Amino acid sequence: MEISVVMSVYNERPEQVQQAISSILRQTYLPTEFIIVLDDPNQSDLKALLQDYDRQTDIIKLVLNRENIGLAASLNKAIELASNELIARMDADDISEARRLELELDELKRRHLDLVSGNIAYMDENGIVTGGKSIIPEDERLIAKLLPYGSTIIHPTVLMRKSAIEQVGGYRLLPTAEDYDLWLRMIASGLKIGSINAQVLKYRLRDNSMTSNAWKTYIVSRYIQKLYAQRKRTGHDTFKSDDYDLFAKINDEPMRQKFNRGQYHFELAMYALRNKKIGHACYRIIKAMFTTKNNFQFVINYLSFRVIWFASERVR
Repeated sequence: MEISVVMSVYNERPEQVQQAISSILRQTYLPTEFIIVLDDPNQSDLKALLQDYDRQTDIIKLVLNRENIGLAASLNKAIELASNELIARMDADDISEARRLELELDELKRRHLDLVSGNIAYMDENGIVTGGKSIIPEDERLIAKLLPYGSTIIHPTVLMRKSAIEQVGGYRLLPTAEDYDLWLRMIASGLKIGSINAQVLKYRLRDNSMTSNAWKTYIVSRYIQKLYAQRKRTGHDTFKSDDYDLFAKINDEPMRQKFNRGQYHFELAMYALRNKKIGHACYRIIKAMFTTKNNFQFVINYLSFRVIWFASERVR
């Protein structure tokens, strides 16, 4: 089965983009096309680099956006241009392991999945591996139960069927978490999403990629979860790419600051749990829950997610 890899490039460092491209070109199961969208026409150094690759490498197809249109729209453009049924995602600052596509393709075929995700190792801005992600759920039935509460699907690792993406309408234009929205629409349509715990990619953590976007990610994720609940009840949802209430909440600075204070307690609770300090973890969880209503809902979602996962593992 032939694979198309799709990647959007925006403001990554040229050496990081080179590493990302090279990791795809060194796959043990080589894709037949690699569609790269440059989403910032003003990045002259990246444009020159990608044009060199386009001239020298047959499988690379370069798309130059006239203006910045965002990740979701760029990915939709690349997927529409893809000539193969299987689509692999890649981010421009990550590094795929050599057997990534081989392992994912084997699992997709063996389990008759519509999408498969892999696990990752973390690396810093300089490419130094700093650790690995904890175990993720693999079974498609468990993942379908967990997704309404949170996602363990790692976007730049996924291999998915183009027909499945098209069935649910592709990525929608959201300020963040457009992948989470796609996964929820997939499971609502009865499509099968599975994972493997093999580390198939080194995921680069940027200096601003964690706490700075916690509030935005939470608000958009809650919006996406409400859309999912609407679809389950009525068969459709009220998504709007310019939803006023959504953007008003994202830009509510006092609420963002209060939420981040609650998240500070939550992170301390997770740290205490990892160090088996149960009493202190419970104290910090309670502090987090009662910071704001949003923090309360965040913790309830997290606990629901963990209870469902734990109960499923006990049954097995």
